[in-house]
Amino acid sequence: MRGVVLGLMLIGALAGKAGAEELSPAADRLLWCGSAFYWLSTDAYDAGNDAEGDQYEAWSEDLASRADMMLEAEGKDEAAITLIREDYDSRVVAELGRPGAKYDVTMCPDLVAH
Repeated sequence: MRGVVLGLMLIGALAGKAGAEELSPAADRLLWCGSAFYWLSTDAYDAGNDAEGDQYEAWSEDLASRADMMLEAEGKDEAAITLIREDYDSRVVAELGRPGAKYDVTMCPDLVAH
């Protein structure tokens, strides 16, 4: 039992370290908004609104792709990028629509390439 608890603590510490890496403010915002759009697309699809889901999904993929390129330029490898994105997905789903969220999701469409 003690080994399981220690293992879970180690996994949590490693995940926290991946999310605590220094990222540029631009990459941070792209990651946050891309994850927000991912969760909004999931909600739209679940509600039967496929057109809205498709739009949010396309926006999410656009921002995620741009964030990945930025993270690669900042020297992150594929494994680090995967951990960073997973961390953002976990944090954003907990923040989305709540007071104190890191960003206002209504400002995220400004990042979408037109």
